[in-house]
Amino acid sequence: MRDTQPPITSAAEYHGYQQAYETMTLLVAEREQRLFIALANGDSKIIEDRRAELLHVLRRREGIIDAIKVYEQLQKQSA
Repeated sequence: MRDTQPPITSAAEYHGYQQAYETMTLLVAEREQRLFIALANGDSKIIEDRRAELLHVLRRREGIIDAIKVYEQLQKQSA
């Protein structure tokens, strides 16, 4: 499951997507840590909330990765 991102159409957008990827990677780590803490505490409501948060960030990050890969592939083809 991925969130589809708009296609990258310029080098400036590509760099923006790379920055977004780095930001989302940090957010994934943060959300994972929050989930681990919730698991340790054992509150099922909080665990489900943390899982949903992590899934949301992972989906967006995967969409960004997909858009970057497509752009890089198109750049290789046009070179």
